[in-house]
Amino acid sequence: MITVLFLGGLEGAIRAEARPKLEAQKAKLEAQGFTVGIEMPTGLPAQSLNEVARCCGADLIVVGSHGKSVWREAVLGCFTCAVVHHARYPTLLLNVALKKGMAAGTCRLQATQLLRHVLFPTDFSEIAARAADYVEHLAPKGLAQVTVLSALDVPGGEAYPPGFQEMAEAKARASLKAMEERLHQAGVYQVHSHFHPGHPLPAILRVLESQDISLIVMGTQGKGFIQELFLGSVAHNVSRLAPCPVLLIPPATRM
Repeated sequence: MITVLFLGGLEGAIRAEARPKLEAQKAKLEAQGFTVGIEMPTGLPAQSLNEVARCCGADLIVVGSHGKSVWREAVLGCFTCAVVHHARYPTLLLNVALKKGMAAGTCRLQATQLLRHVLFPTDFSEIAARAADYVEHLAPKGLAQVTVLSALDVPGGEAYPPGFQEMAEAKARASLKAMEERLHQAGVYQVHSHFHPGHPLPAILRVLESQDISLIVMGTQGKGFIQELFLGSVAHNVSRLAPCPVLLIPPATRM
């Protein structure tokens, strides 16, 4: 993908530089049995990704979450943000950093390891239910363990009736139990459910610090008064901070 809105006259040079690298990647993938096509769209990341995915009939967008230049945090941060907020297709963000001692070009993750332990943060909204469908779909693919996390950030005060927080927590715990049973029935042998009061981002990061999570599956938008901004921000920050791959599920309204 080439963004040349402010680089007039450089599109041809950028394409010429990128083509051999893409051809080399294509050859490696074809050697593994994949059918590969090359696209080099021009434009802003989110729109270009969506258009290529639509034209190709793609089911998934896969994006590396780290770049190679000193600008990578700013540029890839903006890129990830655009993907999170605008992607119309499930998007897998892969942390492509090499482990110590691994040679350049060595795959950091094996496909079987990706499903070793999935973290599924949920607020039980409609988009979270879509993400749950994807987790359930992964069960027969070798999904070994799932941790379901619900973080409930309900402020107190006179704006809510007495006992509202307790009722909301009881409902969330009951929903967690139902999700745990659903995943058991789908064939996931180990399912753990956790409830955390407070903002979801710190709760997610605590789980990532304390457990060996191989993949996070989450929706990019949830429920609330400013749902796109709030949950979109959580998804973006998780994508930026998580040490493991993140599978983002967009709302059905974007499809």
